Amino acid sequence: MASTKTSPSIHLRLLAATLIILPLFLGMTAWGLERAFANYQLQAQRESMRLQQLLLAKAADWDGSSWVFEPLDEPRLNLLNSGLYAFVISPQGAVLWESPSAGSADDFQDFAARVSEVGEELGFYRAGIGENRLAECALDNDYFCHSTRVAWGSSGPESIFLLVESQAGIIAARNAYRGYLLWLLLGATLLLLLAQSLIFRWGLAPLRKIATGIKQLEQGEKDQLGGPYPKELVPLTDNINVLLASEKNRRERVRNTMDRLTHVLKTPLMLIRNSSDGDREFRNMVQEQVTRMLGIVEGELAKARLDGRVADILGKPVPVQAVLQRIVDAYSRLPPGGIDIDTRGISSDAVFHGDERDLQDLFGSILENSLKYCRRRITVTAQMQVESAKDWLVLTIGDDGDGIAAGYEQEILQRGARADTANAGQGLGLSIVVAIISAYGGSLHTDHSELGGALFIIKLPGANPHL
Repeated sequence: MASTKTSPSIHLRLLAATLIILPLFLGMTAWGLERAFANYQLQAQRESMRLQQLLLAKAADWDGSSWVFEPLDEPRLNLLNSGLYAFVISPQGAVLWESPSAGSADDFQDFAARVSEVGEELGFYRAGIGENRLAECALDNDYFCHSTRVAWGSSGPESIFLLVESQAGIIAARNAYRGYLLWLLLGATLLLLLAQSLIFRWGLAPLRKIATGIKQLEQGEKDQLGGPYPKELVPLTDNINVLLASEKNRRERVRNTMDRLTHVLKTPLMLIRNSSDGDREFRNMVQEQVTRMLGIVEGELAKARLDGRVADILGKPVPVQAVLQRIVDAYSRLPPGGIDIDTRGISSDAVFHGDERDLQDLFGSILENSLKYCRRRITVTAQMQVESAKDWLVLTIGDDGDGIAAGYEQEILQRGARADTANAGQGLGLSIVVAIISAYGGSLHTDHSELGGALFIIKLPGANPHL
């Protein structure tokens, strides 16, 4: 038996997709959280420096020749190299006052002069009176610079109050947040991968159950797939069970047919073997027994054909109109002719889901029956019908004959039964129709035709032609 080519398992496919999508999702989440934290820090820094500007203005005073300040409420402004510095700068860029914290700087010689240059670069000197500006600035390190332009009463000068605060604290807090976020996302990734793996295993458990069931079928431990299964897999398991039952029935039919043939042919063969071949009586007896054996073989073949009807669940959708019209055209040419078969009721959208040969045998048998008993007219229709969210093909064949005699409606559908005995035949036609319809899970019932004769109504599985 040729081995089937395999592809990566469903579990591995889902896990690979997760490994691709999850890092992208968590990466975007981390980027979004980091940007949100940075914006929060910037807004908090803006509010903090604005408050410090108000405290600085509260402590400031103009004595007529220079700026003087009361003791500052912010202790860092009194500590050398604290990272927070305050300046008062003229609109021309001259430093009029600097906080004690900027009185001596370790990293460069003239800190105040550099601050004056940065103020010019950032456009602080062009700001309007009362306007606040916040910007990042580079001195010896990265800083935030916050400026407010003031006009001190009627006698005081216009000046720029400038606060410079190191970004070291914010950068350290942001780095700490990034580290915390990294560990958090790594932990979340591991937990999500574990959860996804468990979910995949749980979700694929029905498929493993089916695989185990098929293995048990191969080993002969069971003859059908047992349930329950999720509704998505029920069509698969049902079709497998139908195939298994079909194969089992086929083997049983073959075995029964061989047993019957062995039993019924044994006697004629024994008679032929034990008879003398020298007289006329022997030839007559051989002819009689050969005719008997041919009749037995033909009967068994008819029974096998009838009993062997199984729905072709793997069949392709069959357009009904062309098949029925072809059969109608063929029967119309048979003698005696002159029968009007109306096929205008066959919809072009009608579709049968099964084997085309079954549709041909079914329709041909009923049409032949109608031709046998009609007078001049037969009507054929085929329409699609939806019931319980399922498509069905509804066929009707009516004639203008005498109809079915009362009490024979069900009997004529049995094997070998006929409502008349005037015509030759084995009586298998309509019973073959019943076998085909039953195999597909359809239905057949009779009624009175509008033409006055019999009406056969058949319902079979259909298929949506637009899918």
